[in-house]
Amino acid sequence: MGGGYLISNLRDDAQRNIGFDFHFHIRRQYFQAGAFMSGTNFGSNNNLQFHGGYGLRRERNKNNLAIFGGVSYYTGVYAVPDTSQGPDGTAPFYYQGAGAYFSAQAVTKLTYDIGIGVEFFGELSKKQNVLGFKFILFFSGAYRGRKNNFNPHVHSENKK
Repeated sequence: MGGGYLISNLRDDAQRNIGFDFHFHIRRQYFQAGAFMSGTNFGSNNNLQFHGGYGLRRERNKNNLAIFGGVSYYTGVYAVPDTSQGPDGTAPFYYQGAGAYFSAQAVTKLTYDIGIGVEFFGELSKKQNVLGFKFILFFSGAYRGRKNNFNPHVHSENKK
């Protein structure tokens, strides 16, 4: 999870974004599911996007690198000129659609299961193209602490 900036072909200025991604694996296949919200300020919302994908991931003791690509769904609003509201009037224009999403992450681990890093991401679609980055906090469920699971009173079923 983290926050950063993005640019979009629908907006004139850079947008701030906050988002999260959940990486999981099924056997040796890696998947990603996530979302981000962007707006003129952190916490404001003029674009909401959900994504899911497939990728490559390399996790080591001191770092984590990941690249994912997949599909996205977005919805948002922006102001369009509306002369019926007066010379300076605007009206909201709502949009939604699907697109292609990609992301790349680089994380330095502070401990084996907690780290900080940066993620670069983008989205391509008919309505909007997005390119951005965010600084992220990384939490891993792959903790490798002490294993105290030896029990001398349990005998193996496999006889030697």
